[in-house]
Amino acid sequence: MTFKVDPQTTLTYGNPQAPHELTLILNLGCVDTRDWWQPNQATLFAAIDQGKLQVHVKFWSKVKPTLLNGNVANGYVDYQHPAAALRLIKAVFQNQDPLRAADLAAVPAYLERTYQVTPYAQAETVRQRIDREVAANGITSLPTVIYQGQAYADETLPTIDELLTE
Repeated sequence: MTFKVDPQTTLTYGNPQAPHELTLILNLGCVDTRDWWQPNQATLFAAIDQGKLQVHVKFWSKVKPTLLNGNVANGYVDYQHPAAALRLIKAVFQNQDPLRAADLAAVPAYLERTYQVTPYAQAETVRQRIDREVAANGITSLPTVIYQGQAYADETLPTIDELLTE
């Protein structure tokens, strides 16, 4: 698995000297992503704060009808401001149902009104780069967790606790 972790297309949290590295391929409108994120986020950020883990987050706008609203929301992730991006990520996953239920044309106004965000100026460039990386690495599922070069998805998706105790 090779993903470019440049700040143009990746949110990075944690110490670069951390003994473990994790890459997350997520989508803000994906129920499976939310269902993995919610129970794992506290452990994830505790490991980051303790210097055990550096995490790279990428948002894939997968072409799938049920992810269209999430794909729009992915375009609001501000890669230049990781702390603000993290606030948006946590808020959207905490209250994802209205995003998923919104009419596609209303999603931008919903995001801007609800989260006080604006579209990320480089969103299209980010989308294209992540699409290429996902394809080059054979990623097909959301979410995908890549730990120590091993990709996990679907029924093999581990918790952060399981990864860190390997």
